[in-house]
Amino acid sequence: MKQNLAALMLGTTAAWTVTSATAGEIEDVNARLEVLERQNAAIRKENAALRANQQLREENARLKSQGERATSEPARTGARSHQDNSAFRAVTAVSQQARNPLQAYAADLPVKAQLLAGPGQFRAWIEGGAIFSGGDPISDTYGLTGQFDLTPKVGWETATGFDYRFAGSPWHISGQFRYGEGGKSTGLDSLTQTIVVGAASQTGTEIFANTYKETRWLADLAVGRDIAGSGPSTLQLKGGLRVAEFVTRSSSSDVQAATSTGVALPGFPAITSFSTTLSTLRDTRANFLGAGPLIGVEGSVPFGGKWSFDYAGDAALLLGRQQSATSSSALFSVTPSVLSPLFPVANTLSTSNDRLFAGVLSADIQVGVSYWMTQNLKLGAGYRLDAFINVFNQAGSSNSGLTPDRYTHGPRVTLTGAFDAM
Repeated sequence: MKQNLAALMLGTTAAWTVTSATAGEIEDVNARLEVLERQNAAIRKENAALRANQQLREENARLKSQGERATSEPARTGARSHQDNSAFRAVTAVSQQARNPLQAYAADLPVKAQLLAGPGQFRAWIEGGAIFSGGDPISDTYGLTGQFDLTPKVGWETATGFDYRFAGSPWHISGQFRYGEGGKSTGLDSLTQTIVVGAASQTGTEIFANTYKETRWLADLAVGRDIAGSGPSTLQLKGGLRVAEFVTRSSSSDVQAATSTGVALPGFPAITSFSTTLSTLRDTRANFLGAGPLIGVEGSVPFGGKWSFDYAGDAALLLGRQQSATSSSALFSVTPSVLSPLFPVANTLSTSNDRLFAGVLSADIQVGVSYWMTQNLKLGAGYRLDAFINVFNQAGSSNSGLTPDRYTHGPRVTLTGAFDAM
């Protein structure tokens, strides 16, 4: 065919030469020849593919026949039959590829389509940072008009967790544990008063002190699924269970001391001065412990090479028990102790326990940036906010020393390791 076409074109070219062809006409003829050459090359390639397809069909029929004969042979020929069947499947696959020119050409491309299946991935991380406490104010009154501001000082939080994505699947299983403490806050004040009557005088002093501290922990276990994006930019939606506890501890003291001089006590003429001390102490531990369903999202968006933007958010409805345990004591002493019969004040000790059922909303959000230091290790910095809404119901009696809404927030540093797993 090529020779016939070439002879025809040569004849056409000669005719144009005889009739005084111009330079533009010669270029047009050359272009036509080039097109015909490419068409001939495509025809040759197609013929070669047809011959290869025919050979594959013949090989396919031969291997199929051998496979049928192998089924009737003894068990000792099972290994050879398995090899033949494997070869049959391989040749069948090649034959199907030869039937589809697009697949055959795609196999020769330098960039291939991304496989849907892949190995599993295990991620583990540790985190730490400072926390600041907020929410409803925390205070304690003393005396007639005094008031201590007991908002927790700067504290700390640490956490650890994991995430495992199953091989060839968009499903995950993950968990985390967090523990944090607010800085202890204290209050201290004193009052002094002196009364003089003739030769006698009395000096009284009252000292007020208070301390307050908050701690909390939570543990999550969740199942997640990739719902958007792919690879490092995947958005994961997860649901599971959260268990959490919020605890406050407070203590207060009121110490009243009085010293009297220049007095005459009946029955004790040798004693002209004495002193008394009355100490009232109170310790309270209040906590909420609950568990409930959790829903959340998390993901990462790569940018600028090894950098990525990380985000996560969770919300859980915790159902559980609020409890408050308080102990109070009053201690009285007099110096010298021989005057005790003149002051019939008894030491006392009392305790109380209250319990309530309550529902609490626990929510958090965290954002930050991270940098992949190696293929499997990245370091990130971010900011996190945690909230416990209605952590104690003020309508009940177990809200001693607590407030309905508590927030903690602060910077975080996170170290993450990621490894392929089967």
